[in-house]
Amino acid sequence: MPIHSIPPTPGQHQDHGAPPLGGDAVQVPVAPGKAAPLLDPAVLRDMQRDFSDPAAVQRFARDFCADLPGKIDRLDLRLTEGDGLAAEDAVLSVTTSAAMVGALRLGQAARATLRLIATGNLEGARRTVALLRACADDTVRELHEPTGHP
Repeated sequence: MPIHSIPPTPGQHQDHGAPPLGGDAVQVPVAPGKAAPLLDPAVLRDMQRDFSDPAAVQRFARDFCADLPGKIDRLDLRLTEGDGLAAEDAVLSVTTSAAMVGALRLGQAARATLRLIATGNLEGARRTVALLRACADDTVRELHEPTGHP
């Protein structure tokens, strides 16, 4: 499946969420308890403006999709082992990667997991792994959706 160059806007292939953010795509104005949109298309669009080769952004998104399951597996393993420090490192990897491609909902879920780890609630954090996997699957599916863009 091809990774499209610009993700669809919210509502096009996903449930309705906040409209795409203008300017700095890292800001996420999400009400507490409300799920963020899956993707902020402005993040990859901004990245395309920064690179002379648009294929570099497509490769970046493709690599994100390929690496994401392993990142979540590593988090799950560290939580199962009871290694809070390594689990924190693993979830930060998911959080950072999600921010870099504009995966808002995945980032939101990863930050919730991070808060549990930070308070020492590794069992609670472990219960969030299924949600992280579901968000990851939805995000990857959304990034693979054809949009008609070249």
